[in-house]
Order: sequence, then structure tokens, then C-alpha cells
Amino acid sequence: MGLTDALFTGTSGLRALGHGMSVIGDNVSNLNTTAFKGARISFSDVMAQSINTGAGSGQLGRGASIQALYPLFTQGSFESTANPTDMAIAGAGFFIVKDPKGTGNTFYTRDGQFVIDKEGYLVNAGGLRVQGWRIDEITGDITGAITDIQIDRSSPPVKTSKIDVITNLDAREETRTKLIFLSGNLYDDPSDGNYTYFPPTGYYEVVIRDVDGKDNKIGIRLGYNAATQKWAYEIYNLETNQPIVSAVDSTSTRVSFELPSTKEVISFDWSGVTHVNGPNDIKMPGRTGRIELSGDVDPDTWEYIDFIAPTDPQVIDANGTQRKLRVYIRYDSTDSRWDYRVFENPAATPATNPDDPTQETGTLLVKGDNSDETNIFFFLDGTTQRINLDWSNLGYGGGTPTATVFTLQETDTLLSYWDARQDVPIPSTAYSYRTTLTVYDSLGTPHEITVYYNPTTKDNVYEFLVACNPNEDMRDFTKDTLPMQWQYEEGTITQKLQILSGNVQAKSLKGVLMYGRLEFDNQGNVKKFYETYRVDANTGALVQVVDTSGNPVPDPVDKFSALGPHGYPLMIADFLGIDFPYDIYPPNSQDQGLVRNDLQQIELNFGYFFKDSWRSESVRTTQYATSNATIFYDQDGFGPGALESITVDNQGIITGNYSNGRVIPLWMVSLANFNAPERLQKVGGNLFKETTHSGPPVTGKPGSNGLGTIAPNSIEQSNVDLGEQFVKMIIFQRGFQADSRIITVSDTMLEELINLKR
Repeated sequence: MGLTDALFTGTSGLRALGHGMSVIGDNVSNLNTTAFKGARISFSDVMAQSINTGAGSGQLGRGASIQALYPLFTQGSFESTANPTDMAIAGAGFFIVKDPKGTGNTFYTRDGQFVIDKEGYLVNAGGLRVQGWRIDEITGDITGAITDIQIDRSSPPVKTSKIDVITNLDAREETRTKLIFLSGNLYDDPSDGNYTYFPPTGYYEVVIRDVDGKDNKIGIRLGYNAATQKWAYEIYNLETNQPIVSAVDSTSTRVSFELPSTKEVISFDWSGVTHVNGPNDIKMPGRTGRIELSGDVDPDTWEYIDFIAPTDPQVIDANGTQRKLRVYIRYDSTDSRWDYRVFENPAATPATNPDDPTQETGTLLVKGDNSDETNIFFFLDGTTQRINLDWSNLGYGGGTPTATVFTLQETDTLLSYWDARQDVPIPSTAYSYRTTLTVYDSLGTPHEITVYYNPTTKDNVYEFLVACNPNEDMRDFTKDTLPMQWQYEEGTITQKLQILSGNVQAKSLKGVLMYGRLEFDNQGNVKKFYETYRVDANTGALVQVVDTSGNPVPDPVDKFSALGPHGYPLMIADFLGIDFPYDIYPPNSQDQGLVRNDLQQIELNFGYFFKDSWRSESVRTTQYATSNATIFYDQDGFGPGALESITVDNQGIITGNYSNGRVIPLWMVSLANFNAPERLQKVGGNLFKETTHSGPPVTGKPGSNGLGTIAPNSIEQSNVDLGEQFVKMIIFQRGFQADSRIITVSDTMLEELINLKR
């Protein structure tokens, strides 16, 4: 009957509008719920019933039903907070959170009220863990798969691998001059009016050693005219047989010239030479620094050369005392190599076998087997006085070898001044400027590194010395009794070299990490590094890393690269003294060798790097006419630190600020979006879950692929419009009231119908 249908039709309207009021109630009640997305309900009519009318078939509606109910993902406004872990999404997307107590329990939320739990995980109020990518500290890019974000509460120590030292070195500093005084007598008869020369023919031969250990053989010849009291001189390069500088009728008793190897300025001064009637003899003070062997030896036989008797060539130390030496040498005709031994205070009778301790009882200074070198060095026993031994002119056709010794002069350098055996390793008079910074080892222990600077004997050239506290230097050579030992495998031949007299030299170099020179151009910028060395961590010997031309050495003898990965000179330190196994390094070396894998490699950046040539950076060491000063210094090591605070940027990168000064990008928050986010399933707690109707999540970085960016220190408010909800509430209320009238009127009509029976 139609009246009964009207009752049910009204009831459907009451039911639908009741649900509508529930939706409004839910929206209004969540007005202050973070990131709440208000729902919208829509209605539809119920399928109509066909009835017959005078005009034909007609349709009669059966009431109202709910057509759709889904959330509105419009952007809510942002509320600023003081919590650094609060985040809001500006745009599309959801945070991804997972339940750690179950598997596959992945949820999505717009609520960015996050905190860090006791285990360091970033979680929401329900304890679900926020998902993201770990960031590689070196590259700054994300690594691995999306996983739980866990903030490191502490920062482990990082050993220093690069130091930046930017200074200005005063261009007004005067260059140093190596002044060598000649003494003796040169008499000339004033009546003949001619020059008298010493030596009468040839040259007085001296050796001047540069920092590379190269001996420059220089000849000098002086002439004096007593009638005019003037001088004649000639300085000659004995290696190239070329004159360096000469003059006649000079009133000066000093001449300056450049050393052929390094262009250092050297001066000879003969103002102390006398002119008394007697033997002419001019000498240069100094110790013996070079021995040259010539002549021939019998193959496969030990030959010896003595420096013992007063009639032998004299080996003189720095105190003017003769040191008694014996050199044994043997040419091996089977492999064309040399064996050699040098003894101090040798036995009275030369040995036929110098390796037999019953025959040779002297102190062994240096030893070599199967050597392909003919120019080696050693030290006088108990001293740092180096002697170069050269037998490149020695033949092996049979005969007797002879020896020539040379008096040595060495240019004073920062390296020669350094002596770790002293309480103060380097005197303050040895350098013009120094700067100090702190570096860290792998345990986070701080160590001071000092860089010393001083002008050299060449214009626009400074030398530098990098050193640490000798007491903190734990490299192998500082602990070995006999540090200077080398062994090279060359096919079936094993070459063994030992400088047993080098232990004192090694002890004096303790703490030295690098020595080198900087050449500046006329604009005050570094033109090149050159003659740069580090100390071999195993032997204590100097290892050249940049040659005299300013080119990095392709394969230094200690098997570490000359330059670090950034193109800066590389020095080797060891502050721990922990012995680890040996590794092959580097893997692409043409001449692989065994080196320590526990050594700390540190690049030295003066603001210049090598890439085909030395190139400058925007901040760099200079030589301007202003005071010496440190412009900038830094290093990339850190001690251990604790987390002090975190920050988040609009890309979702979570950065930790630690007490050791490190600022580390740790994580990037990942976002997800859906093709139909309205079809997500609400599961409470401001969470949504994926459904088949929503489609699978599409994850990505904030700000990419249509995803929104992160608003840090903010939370998203509810997007419910209270005014709109009140208007709808009034409309639903009136609709409900009208529907109820349908029921009451229909009831009255039914009552009248029943009354017809009466």
C-alpha cells in the first residue's frame, strides 16, 4: 500500500541523514586532530518502483541512501612548533610508518608528530617507526633500501685524512745565503805584476749537498795580484765542465752563485786568506761528505779500500776528528750486481770474507747484497753525518780500486735543524713563521700538527716542515733498533740493503711528517711544490713525493701514492702504534710492495692541487708584502661526540649536530602516494592502510614525482571547516525533521484509514 511505502521512504531518509550527522559529528570532534582529513558524505535516491498511471507507466521513488563516503585530502594549515622532529607535508603524500612488532604492518599517515624513542628510532605517538633512507656521509646521497629511521646518539671518532693550512708568507723576508769561508794563504810577488793562482792548474774541488742528497761538485780557483791588490776567481761546475761565474781585477773578496741542482744561492768568502811569503794552500772548512771510488776490481772477489792511516784519504767528522773506515766491495759477474760493506774502526787485518765476525770486528755501517745501485749513502757511527759513496766510475776488469774524498758543505734547512732527541726539536731561530692545528687519530685522540716556514737561499722560494710531537710519533722506524732496511724481490734475485748506521738519523727525524719547498710567482701565488719528501714509516728514510721539477713521483719507494685523492701531497702518520697485518697497496701500483694498513694517510692542502699541473683554489697560500699570518686552517677529523640536536630540512633530510662539532646528514624521510588516496582504509590513530582500490604506494624523495616537500618544525592541522560543518548540520537537521513529518503524517493517514471501519 502507498501509505506503508511512505513510512519506509521516510525511514530511509532518517537513516541516511542520521549517518550524515554522524559524519559531521566525526568531522567536528576531530577539529583539533593533527592532520585529520574531514570526510564528505553524499546521498542518492533508491531505485524507483514502476506504477501505472493515466499517462502510462510511471516511477515512484523509494527513498534515500548513502551514495559515497570518503575523506577529503585537501591541505590543512600548518602550526609551528619547537619540536625539531615535527614535520608536515606541504603537498601530496604520506609518511610511511611500520609496526616493529609485526611483519608487513605498513601504514601511512599525514600526522608528522614524531619523537625519538629510547632506542633512537623515530616513531609516532603509537610507537610505529618512521621509514626513510640512510644518507652516505661522503657522497650526501641516499643508500640502501627504505628502512626504520634510527638516529645515532653518538658520533664515532673520525681520523684526520686532510688538513687545510692557508697562510700568507711575508714577501719582504730576506732570502738566506749559504756563506762558505775559505781560509789559508795565497802569496804573490808584488814586483812581477802578475796573478798568482791556487791551485796553479785545475780547481780546488768541493762538494755542496742539496736537500735531495745530491752532491754538487764545484771547483774554485783564486788568483791574487799583490801589485794591484785585486783578485781573479772562477767558479766551475765539475760535472758539466762549464764555468758558473768568473771575474778578473775584482776588489771583492766574495762571490755568489746558484747551485746547479736547486739554484740555491751560495757565497764563497775569502776575506780571511792571508798573503805571507810561504806555501800557498787554500782550504774550505767542513767534514767529509762524499767518497768516490775509481779504478778496477777483480770480479767475484772482495776488494777493500782503507781510510785508516794518515797516508790514506782522510774521512773527517764535524768535530775535525778522523774516522777510520774500511770499504769492502765485490762485483758479481753472474748477475752484474754489487755487494758492499762499510765498517768503522775495522780489524787490523782486512778480511777475505767481511761477513765473518772472526775476520772483521769493526762496526758495520752499511750493507748491500745484489745491489743495482752504484751510489749509496751511510752515516758515521753514532751521528747524523751522511756520507755518499759513489762507485759509478769503478770498473771490474781487474786491478786495484782507489778513493777520493770530498769536503762537504750543506745548506742549512728546516730539516737539518730538526732533532727529535732534543727537548725543543727545532730552535725558534730556524724558522720565520709557524702555525699549529689539531688532528685526530682513529680513536679520536687529538694530536697537534705544526707547520714551520722559512725563506730559502733562492728568491720567492719558501721551505716548509710539517711535524708532530715526537713523543706521539709511533711509526715503526721510531721503535726499531735497525730501522733502515730494504728488501726487493726482482725475479729470482733478492736485493737487500741495510743502513745500520741510520738509527741515529731515524731517531732525530722522529715527528717529521713532510718537508718540502714552495716556489711563488711574481703575483704571490704558488707556482709549484718541489723537492717535497715524507719520512718512510718503516725505515725512517726520506721518500721523495714531488721531484725537483715539481712533478709528483709516480711510484714512491714506500709504495704509498705521492698525492692523495684530492691531488694534495700525502704524508703518512701513526699515532697508535698498533701492529696490524700487511696489505698490498696500492692495488694498481706498477711495483707492488708490502706496506702497513694501520698507517694514517693525511693530505696537506695549502690551497693548491695537482691536475696535470699545480692549480690554485680560491683560498690559497700566498706570498704578499704583509705580515706572516694564518688565514684559514681546518681538518676533517673529529673526536667522539654525543648528539646535541637534530634538524630537518624541506627535503626531509635529518641532520645530527654532535658535541664534537660534526654536522652529519643522517637520514632522508621517504614519502608515499597513491593513485586513489580517497580509497585508503582508515585504521585509527591517524593511520591509513593500502587497499586494492587505492592502488600500490609510489615512494620517493620529498619534492619529487609529484610528492610534497617537508615543512620542518611544523604539524598539519585538521582540514575541517567548522562553518561548513555547521551549515550542513542545519541542513541535515531540517531534512531529518521533514522526514520525520512524513512518518507522522503517514501514520495519521493510516489511522484515518483504520477509522473507516467504524
